Amino acid sequence: MKICLFTENYYKGGLDTFLINLINAWPEPNDQITLVCNQTHAGLDTISKMTKRPLNIKGYHRLFSSSLSRGYGITNLKGSFLVRASFAFAHRLLQYPILFPWYILTLTFFFRSNDYDRLMVVNGGYPASLLCRSALIAWRLSGKQPLGVMNFHNSSTHPPWYFKFFENLIDRLVIASASHVVAVSRNCLESLNNRRAFRGSPKLLYIYNGIQDPLEILKNNPEDNNKFHDKDYCLMLSTYEERKGHKYLLQALHAVTLKFPNLHLKIYGYGLPQEKKQIADEVARLKLENNVTLNDFAPMTGPLLSNASILVVPSQAYESFGLTIIEAMAFSLPIVATDVGGIPEVLKDSNAGYVCSRSNPLEFADAIETILQSPGHARELGRNGRKTFERRFMAVTMAEHYATILKN
Repeated sequence: MKICLFTENYYKGGLDTFLINLINAWPEPNDQITLVCNQTHAGLDTISKMTKRPLNIKGYHRLFSSSLSRGYGITNLKGSFLVRASFAFAHRLLQYPILFPWYILTLTFFFRSNDYDRLMVVNGGYPASLLCRSALIAWRLSGKQPLGVMNFHNSSTHPPWYFKFFENLIDRLVIASASHVVAVSRNCLESLNNRRAFRGSPKLLYIYNGIQDPLEILKNNPEDNNKFHDKDYCLMLSTYEERKGHKYLLQALHAVTLKFPNLHLKIYGYGLPQEKKQIADEVARLKLENNVTLNDFAPMTGPLLSNASILVVPSQAYESFGLTIIEAMAFSLPIVATDVGGIPEVLKDSNAGYVCSRSNPLEFADAIETILQSPGHARELGRNGRKTFERRFMAVTMAEHYATILKN
């Protein structure tokens, strides 16, 4: 069977991890999988290197994507804020009368000219990419059967009033064109109540994300684990987007360092230069330069997790699952996280760490201190997390669920 995974993405991170684990754990070895993705995605190289089974990656070009909305169409001026803002504004005005029909037309011809048997659209959130939604609709218009699957990874947002008519129309086309609409958590799925067309639909379900056991990966590559020897650091794995809560975390860290002055926070993730600069400025303002290191995206997170003391997840909005949480569980690493989106759902009944109010950085600081003060308690939290990972979040389980709905 020939399976097409269609996505549009601009950030390295959780969506790449999902695709890598889904592809590597796919239960049918004879299936042929193609990833169709924008060529501008910074994570394509990581996906290519880390997938262990045969994978065909087909990149598409600018006129086939919404990258023009980010100002990527004018190479010499793409760094200019005014140019990018102008393109974003133009995109907002033209996306429904011009881009949406263009996407539908080109994608319908694209699917007709390829012999894929199944389609799953992997969308960062909902509505997120107009192109991704168009792909699902175009699959149906191209005459392909069965209908495609829409998978999305972040909470749905309510359409603004001035776009509500068009968004409701597209939502109705999406639900008519999908065999299933799959979220990554119950919380994420329930956010679709923001969108009238999805309410009460029997096509809605959720499948928890899963990952390959990273301990097995490190066992096969023991040299990777020798890169980080210091154990006294907190770890954050995230993009540098504002919603991820870096400033909240730095406020908490400032309080923790009063008792643990040598504690170090390491942050790894993909981000735009201006995003990283804002966080660096906050580090300087709080005089935490000796306690915080800002790093670029790390494709191999196993060594970082295996040598950390605590994983911190200070998200402030739109966190429907928190993939790094189950990575930490797999390494028996205690977790301190906020009560945002699906995070409490993932940690529910695990006793693997603490869930704190997103509006109270001092509560977050207290949780970190509690773990640091009691190594025995930290080990207990870690053991609980490992048991939860084995029971609920293995990649094989996730991939079997997706294979079942794609083939039915």
